[in-house]
Amino acid sequence: MSPTGSPNAGTPSAQPALDRSAPRRKVGLSDAAVATDGAVLVTSGLGSCLGVALHDPNVGVGGLLHAMLPASDGRPGAPEKFVVDGIDATVAAMVDAGADPDGLRAKTAGAAGMIEFETGGADGSVGDRNVAAAEAALRDRGIPVVGTDTGGARGRSLRFDTATGALHVSYAGGETVVL
Repeated sequence: MSPTGSPNAGTPSAQPALDRSAPRRKVGLSDAAVATDGAVLVTSGLGSCLGVALHDPNVGVGGLLHAMLPASDGRPGAPEKFVVDGIDATVAAMVDAGADPDGLRAKTAGAAGMIEFETGGADGSVGDRNVAAAEAALRDRGIPVVGTDTGGARGRSLRFDTATGALHVSYAGGETVVL
């Protein structure tokens, strides 16, 4: 990703409009939601946190994860607090709702370097580690990443249209990109 925080993959040339009549569901910090009814899943306040949108376009099941840290490594907490565990929990919930694990596609957004001390270190920032954990977990599960908007120094809010698979990424100041 460029230092300005612009998307580096998956931005379509024509941005689909968000269905304003669709039901909306809030996804909080360390949380995930799955929808089968075309709902728009919404989360805000992604700094170093990572949003992972998963979609099975063949059956219209979508899920959105808002994870804080890369992996639990034995630490307590809800699975959704952690990228790797949260992906597993979200995929399991989507399969329970009728998704085919072999038909899933992923989009990721967030993982900014929000504070100066996060930008260095041998392991990278929390955001960098979240992205690396998601890429590895999704690759290991055979889920292709078809769009991403990560890094930079700006926070993001997400609106995931589970009917279309479009992920609307909004920045402070009003800029929105669609993956």
